[in-house]
Amino acid sequence: MKSITLMTLVALALSSAVAAADWFGQAPGEEIEALEIETVLADPDQWLDQPVALSGRMTDVCTNKGCWAVFESGGAMLRIVARDHGFAIPEDARGPAVAHGVLERRELSREAAEHMVTEDGADAALLDDPVEYRLIADGVSVRP
Repeated sequence: MKSITLMTLVALALSSAVAAADWFGQAPGEEIEALEIETVLADPDQWLDQPVALSGRMTDVCTNKGCWAVFESGGAMLRIVARDHGFAIPEDARGPAVAHGVLERRELSREAAEHMVTEDGADAALLDDPVEYRLIADGVSVRP
């Protein structure tokens, strides 16, 4: 009886680890090498409008529909947005993560910048330069 219980616990632990590494949205079709957020944001224009995989620590997720998350790496932060609201990220997802998609530059209105600072916790410097770089993601994976 004890061995069955132990085997069940081990199986549950392994399935949780695998599930945690699953992709929300589309998994990449091949092995991807992810760049750190801080590397990409050091020269974001170099990476614009092309496929890229990014890694960082997921620190925040949209609590309304799970349509965006924030990744952090080395003090740099980037919003990850689900392409066409095509998938949802669980609102309690946190930790090391990878996302793949296309990096875009977005000019923000004053109102949008203020909302991001007051409601979403964005850096107040966004009010001085209302430009957001974000990844339009095809998929996101939270790593155990």
